[in-house]
Amino acid sequence: MSHPLWRAAREQLSEPAPDRGEEARASIQQRRRRGYEAARDDGRAAVRLVRDDGLLRWVYEPPARERGGGARRSWRAVGLDPRETVERIAFPALGVNAVTAGLQKLDVRLNPVLGGMQPTDGLRRWDGTHWAPLPAGFLSGLAGRVLVLVHGTFSASAMYAREFAATADGEALFERLTRAGDRYAAVLAFDHPTLSVAPWLNALALRDALAACTAELDFVGHSRGGLVIAWLLRLAPALPVRQALFVGSPLAGTSLAAPDKIRQALDTLASIADVLAEGAVRTGRLMPGLEPLSLGVAGLACVLGKVLQLGSRLPLADAAVGLVPGLLAQGRVANNLELAQLWPLQGPAAGVDVRAIGGSFQPSEVHEPLWKLWKRVTNLKGQAMYHGADLIFDQPNDLVVDSAAMNRLGSQLLVAPHWEDLGPSAETHHTNYFQDARVLNWLDRRLR
Repeated sequence: MSHPLWRAAREQLSEPAPDRGEEARASIQQRRRRGYEAARDDGRAAVRLVRDDGLLRWVYEPPARERGGGARRSWRAVGLDPRETVERIAFPALGVNAVTAGLQKLDVRLNPVLGGMQPTDGLRRWDGTHWAPLPAGFLSGLAGRVLVLVHGTFSASAMYAREFAATADGEALFERLTRAGDRYAAVLAFDHPTLSVAPWLNALALRDALAACTAELDFVGHSRGGLVIAWLLRLAPALPVRQALFVGSPLAGTSLAAPDKIRQALDTLASIADVLAEGAVRTGRLMPGLEPLSLGVAGLACVLGKVLQLGSRLPLADAAVGLVPGLLAQGRVANNLELAQLWPLQGPAAGVDVRAIGGSFQPSEVHEPLWKLWKRVTNLKGQAMYHGADLIFDQPNDLVVDSAAMNRLGSQLLVAPHWEDLGPSAETHHTNYFQDARVLNWLDRRLR
């Protein structure tokens, strides 16, 4: 049975089948009588999310015209039973030359604010109820201190208000930060595409957006947002920045974005979203970050399905991650040339107070199937039996970012008090840092 999380993703990503006329529809009716699914022969490609030994996997299904004889043939190729399908998302087939356009479209689906706007228009202010466009001359009139929040991959500025509102402590902190005339003259957030462009290009747009601001700046970045802020410090060293705070940021990259693991990463992210959503239903906890995660990974599966031949026993090279600039920049590999250019910060930027916080996720054995998923993708001591095709991380992680990558700035290692290690936790992971009281207290202390 389809989970609401994946039904919502399908409803946003599926596109209508082309109208091929009465003759084609009659042909579909004939095939339907023979037991085939009409949806498979409507001229579109699809990705199926299937359950395999309790975990989820993406399988690309080419249009009927590319499959040749036998609508069920592709299932024999991957050895999966179609009855295990969790969700099927149909879309027009994309060639390699259409990937960039597909990523741009997906960025807008993930963050509708981006539709039709210029990159520098992404900077918005909290007006007491929502993030609103900046009035003309707003930045040049600010004095004192300004807080700027930067979101991560698959996300949008709206996530900050939702995450803080998920707990009473978070709601109280957000009210203190945004209270007029209290700590900050203004609280801003930066909406930006996270897949179709690299973080340094987001940073250029943010630099230009902040050009008129002479107030002292504090930054908070979650996940990939930390890289955008770091690149901003690198590219705009003259900005009056007081401090930069990174929450679960892949400052040295993440194994999920490594070129040789992109297919596994899509499966892993889908499984993570699925099991966390089930846990949220059982416990009644709010997890607003799960819907964008499921939409983002489903969208990437649609865009990259053909290129990666998802589900095939003879897939194309995983180096297709290079077609996704926003992921390529985060790859935790020795030859990540972008990260090599980022660190160390130089000039005035080297004097900015840079601090980071993060931890590792380790579920208890009673948290099935999360325990099984964690063992399948994490290579920790004593788990050799789980080494193999599912392996993503070779060390502690928060389900998305390697813990050791959260406090490494090139050759420099952040240590206490500039690094706050949350340690292993069975509750806190990458998508709910802002619901952890320790993170909220850390932010409250720093943002005074």
